[in-house]
Amino acid sequence: MTDIETPYRELNLSTVADFAVPFLAERPIRAQEIGDGNLNRVFRVSSSSDSVVVKQALPYLKAAGESWPLTRHRARIECEALLQHGKLAPGLVASVLHFEDPLSVLVLEDLHEYQNWRDATIAGNDLSGVAALVGQYSAAVLVGTVGAHLTGPERAEMRSRFSYSALCLVTEELIFTAPFVNAESNRYDVEITDLVTALYKDRSLRMAAAELRFNFRTRNEALLHGDLHTGSVLARPNDIRIIDPEFAFFGPVGFDPGVLLGNLAMSRLAHQAADREHAASVIDTAARDYWQAFADEAARRWSATEPWFARFLARVLADAARFAGMEMIRRIVGLAHVRDIDSLPPTARFRAQESSLAGGRALVLGGRCPSFDDLWQRATQEETFA
Repeated sequence: MTDIETPYRELNLSTVADFAVPFLAERPIRAQEIGDGNLNRVFRVSSSSDSVVVKQALPYLKAAGESWPLTRHRARIECEALLQHGKLAPGLVASVLHFEDPLSVLVLEDLHEYQNWRDATIAGNDLSGVAALVGQYSAAVLVGTVGAHLTGPERAEMRSRFSYSALCLVTEELIFTAPFVNAESNRYDVEITDLVTALYKDRSLRMAAAELRFNFRTRNEALLHGDLHTGSVLARPNDIRIIDPEFAFFGPVGFDPGVLLGNLAMSRLAHQAADREHAASVIDTAARDYWQAFADEAARRWSATEPWFARFLARVLADAARFAGMEMIRRIVGLAHVRDIDSLPPTARFRAQESSLAGGRALVLGGRCPSFDDLWQRATQEETFA
């Protein structure tokens, strides 16, 4: 980190190379923009012998443009979350090399030998051990920051650093609010307009979304990643690094598992719609491996002084199911979609979109999920939105 007061400016391909000089063994010879996310600019700067990733928070939502202002100080949250999560789950989280607060810039290790897990799931690649490691990471950071594992002062200090931020308000809007009203930020294929109209008219679904939004705001149970989807994982067989925790805050334990499982379900539905049975079965296994590893690691880390682990896990599963449903709905009708489905040919895409809306609704309104198999059945086997 630095104490030098440097005026904020947006880095570009011309200026980021000079910025990265202190973090490379030799002079940089190449800079390229590599990020395709909704929030930030991400560059890889290389010398002849090494490379680093430079990530800058913009003062607006990249996916929406300057018309949607957004605090760039989320970069500090991301830095602190990476450091905190790295302590709780060593070897599973990307390493921070430097943080430049005035520029809202993180310099990170370059993990170019890893594959984005979303790219792997879209391709139907089976990266052995990856889903289980993500499950272990989730349990380490969530169980590691629940009340039973922190002293009162530790919890108060951590909650102060990871308070309800401007990005939490973005989550409220994009996941729990906009998809259920005719919001300007919503976007969807015109061919599914009838489904979207039915969604807007579904009063029970809108009420459930409002309840889940309230839970998201008020249940400050553990330190979340806050946006844990398959694109937040860099992977290779039996090795992962978690990235992009700028949405980190203290919230309901079931949120991170729910978002992750919702994204895996959408990947499964995309393969199903395209008649790729083997790839769909790979996702089935990944989802089950994630939850089993989460449950096993959570049990291992659970405090012996809290004799109610089975009830805790059942509640996390029930909450995760409903949050997964929210994620599956908003990724079809809201601002930010998933390439798993959007990259399909039209007929398959529309089929996957309807299945995702149907699965999301079944998860949100179908009552408490008693088992993982029940959650996965609802998420992936509902064919019509009704």
